[in-house]
Amino acid sequence: MSWTESIPRLTKLSPLTTLLILAVGCGGGDKSPTGPGGGGQGDDPSAVEFRLASLGFAGLPADVQPEDCEVVRFYSGTIAIEPETGEWQIDLKVHDNSGDWHFRDYGESEGDGDTVFFGSQVSGATYQATVNGDATEIKIMYDWCYNGVPDVQLVFGR
Repeated sequence: MSWTESIPRLTKLSPLTTLLILAVGCGGGDKSPTGPGGGGQGDDPSAVEFRLASLGFAGLPADVQPEDCEVVRFYSGTIAIEPETGEWQIDLKVHDNSGDWHFRDYGESEGDGDTVFFGSQVSGATYQATVNGDATEIKIMYDWCYNGVPDVQLVFGR
């Protein structure tokens, strides 16, 4: 069964997930404009942004060699989610044999309780994520090597 059969239409976050994200996004804290640059969904001022905190339990920077890929160092990153539309964008700063570079993925999301599915416009895959109870952390199992098997856990926090 392909992801399109199991998730026929990715449109927007569930009401519960939207409320959790809005509660975090509209709460106190730093109101500085910290959206990802370079155009696209992440520049929307209404998007809620989370910063890459770790890869699984490894703090940043973190070196990983997922599956048959080369070693990659993850320095930093963000995920921005537009609560009303479910559009999302991940921006990561990484380093590999070719040097320092930025990676961007984006798409639409759909939530079901504390589980969110991120449909990627880059890979065509859907990535499953969990949101903790107070909506301050998102853990995404991501397929860095694009072979159909998630191989890196991206942990984003507020």
